Amino acid sequence: MHLTSQSNVKPISYMKANAARLREELAFEPMFVTQNGEETLVVQTAEAFHLMQEQIAFMQLVIDSENSIKAGNVMSLDEMLSDL
Repeated sequence: MHLTSQSNVKPISYMKANAARLREELAFEPMFVTQNGEETLVVQTAEAFHLMQEQIAFMQLVIDSENSIKAGNVMSLDEMLSDL
């Protein structure tokens, strides 16, 4: 999958030359790094990475919940309250 339509595509030489200021430049937007015209890396801040991991974990909980409902693993509100 190529993401060359992204606006933040830079050659690896740009990343090397500007390494000290990449954190401020990126904020929460990833940088797609190319080498010899091919996308090879995606660079992002640690904060953006951790946020993305939290979002993925949340979406996995939603998917697991939907699968549980489809499998019939449900209980009524009264059953749940009586279990408390």
